[in-house]
Amino acid sequence: MKRKTIITLILTSLTLIAYADDIKGKVTDMNGKALAGASVYWADTNVGVATLLTGDFSIHMVRDHEQLVASFLGYENDTIRISDSKSDILFKLREGVELQSVTVDGGFHGNYVKEDGLLKTESISFAGLCKMACCSLAESFENSASVTVGFSDAITGAKQIKMLGLAGTYTQILDESRPIMRGIAAPYGLNYTPGMWLNSIQVSKGISSVTAGHEAITGQINLEHRKPSDHERMFLNLYFDSELRPEINLSSAMPVTKDSRLSTIILLHGSMDTKTHDKNNDNFCDMPKKRQASVANRWLYQFENGMQMRWGVKYVSDYRLGGMKNFRPGMMDSKEWMVANNIYGSEVKNNEVNAYLKMGCPVGKGIFNSTENDEKRNNIAFVFDFDHFTEQTYFGALRGYNGRQNMGNINMMYVHNFTYHSSLNSGITASLRRINENMDIASVGQENVTRLFNRTENEVGAYTEYTYTTKDKLSIVAGIRYDRNFFFKKHMLTPRAHLKWNMTKSTVVRASVGMGYRPTDIITDNIGIMATGRNIVFLGKDFADMNRMEKALTFGGSIAQTFSTVSHRDLTISFDYFNTRLFHSIIVDQERDSENIYIYESDKKSYTNSYQVDLTWNPVKNLDIFMTFRYTDSRYTIQRANGEFAEVERPLTSQFKTLLNIQYATHMRKWIFDFTAQINGRSRIPTQTGNLEQSTYSPRYPMFYAQVSRRIKHWEIYLGCENIGNYTQKNPILNYKTPYTPAFNSSCVWGPLMGRKFYLGIRFNLY
Repeated sequence: MKRKTIITLILTSLTLIAYADDIKGKVTDMNGKALAGASVYWADTNVGVATLLTGDFSIHMVRDHEQLVASFLGYENDTIRISDSKSDILFKLREGVELQSVTVDGGFHGNYVKEDGLLKTESISFAGLCKMACCSLAESFENSASVTVGFSDAITGAKQIKMLGLAGTYTQILDESRPIMRGIAAPYGLNYTPGMWLNSIQVSKGISSVTAGHEAITGQINLEHRKPSDHERMFLNLYFDSELRPEINLSSAMPVTKDSRLSTIILLHGSMDTKTHDKNNDNFCDMPKKRQASVANRWLYQFENGMQMRWGVKYVSDYRLGGMKNFRPGMMDSKEWMVANNIYGSEVKNNEVNAYLKMGCPVGKGIFNSTENDEKRNNIAFVFDFDHFTEQTYFGALRGYNGRQNMGNINMMYVHNFTYHSSLNSGITASLRRINENMDIASVGQENVTRLFNRTENEVGAYTEYTYTTKDKLSIVAGIRYDRNFFFKKHMLTPRAHLKWNMTKSTVVRASVGMGYRPTDIITDNIGIMATGRNIVFLGKDFADMNRMEKALTFGGSIAQTFSTVSHRDLTISFDYFNTRLFHSIIVDQERDSENIYIYESDKKSYTNSYQVDLTWNPVKNLDIFMTFRYTDSRYTIQRANGEFAEVERPLTSQFKTLLNIQYATHMRKWIFDFTAQINGRSRIPTQTGNLEQSTYSPRYPMFYAQVSRRIKHWEIYLGCENIGNYTQKNPILNYKTPYTPAFNSSCVWGPLMGRKFYLGIRFNLY
């Protein structure tokens, strides 16, 4: 009861503070009909609001400004002089010149590097997501060189990403600035967000802000979902391909109340893979049979005073059946028979429930800048997130994993503006994480002992970050956070700094440096090691006693130059470099000998260097050309059987990737033609004998994609082909005939597992 009273008092106080100096009113036509969506703003400023469906509005006072203006398309503007705060302002607008029609025909880039923003950010718009039939978030990066997509193994079909030469678990995933896909849910999380649920994706490399936590080491991927306040009343995407995979995505945004203050959106996804593929004739399915269903419901309530409350819930169910073509789930009842007859199969059963609550409220008087004709206000925000994830997996008759995670995260922050150009963002955080893990990790001939690792990893932290900006010239951000992890009994200090300098109107320089800490979940972060016949050995320390908190430093920067060639500012070239050094890491080493995989702590040399060049060119209207090249040097130190150490190239990390994407659209984008070409560099394949001199490299290989779309009113029909050259990795599963021996290994995946694929889809938009 006391907690409810305290929360009620806090919300009431915030509401009263935010309502200070607010002006309320209504906008109608001369007949008293409410004008929804009319603009109400202070004259000579950019400070304004839009009216609700009822024509009502609420706007706060701006110092030294008394002229309040109302405008609406097709009507004459009206201005009222306001000297003091008051309510019941009534604008009655007179009809002006009648508009017959409005035509909007502009470019809509798919992948591009954003010119503004503190960090160099590659943005993938909804148009970019539509360039390919990206069924999930993990498949949305084929037009990006910053992010590399690959498989964890050739059994489960789980796709994972890499950035700056490190696994995707070192990259922080955000849902509209809210950290998600953490802990044991991280390796599969990228497969559980349909691309058609998103409005856009922002990819920024390097260290990020301290406000989002200490875990982002190589970069951030921020997801912008479809919103409850969208005007899109229904969106439908139907997909079908030559591999007999159907998929459906549906979303519907709608106002719940008459004044549109409360709105919601429902998101649905369903897909399945039921066909058995074995194009390389190794008796193993090239991809598992899959069934996935997801549903999400997101809500938004907008108070009259500018306060917003967002909340939502999401549920995902994922089932995968992989392994040999003749494997059936019932065969697991006789494990000895499976081993004796070399029958190998795998099942993955994952379920996730996520819920969140976000509240933000402007407080105090705004700081108005006459040069910008705009103002900034202080803000208080509260974010709560809860995630429940369960995983039940087995690989063959001897190896299994069951995991359950309950995680709650709280973030309370306050943004104070000293001046229009300087502010301080401070907050406190708490993370409550309970994990239960049950693992069978022995191989044939080893005692199959079940390993239980149940733990509670709680953490509290605080941060502060100072920002100074000048218009189109300089931005400096310096932050520091402190965290106390009670499970590891560690104090973590995380300093980070960012700089953006507009040297000229067409030249932008960015730089960043900072520390990062990341707790590893050894088995799930490296789930591919379960799909081998090797014994898993914890070297030096037992699993429960290992220091799994990795520590790293990332620094780097970029320079971008804009040119005018055919048209004004139509060409942008950028170059960036980033270096990541891991001071403490967990090594998963399958190159020490031919029968075991060793897991151990390491403070030895481990680093990555990443270089990238991007070119964006729009020479003529509706023609977009995007080219990029990335080179990665990623190395770490492993321990040899004789006690010595060797610095080697990190395995299964592509040395380079070059990409060309060309898109052309006809007038009003009725026809859209898209083509993508890639060349993927070689990567080192880990030796299977323990002799590093016998390491081999994968070949360089190309990938080609093409798609054509036709728009007819609310409908869009698209037809495309992936992997046009039909290139596949020939033997992704080593020693597939003897799956219960140490020589069996399905984790050495460096290339595509599926060949050429045609697909057809339909999108429907109703506004």
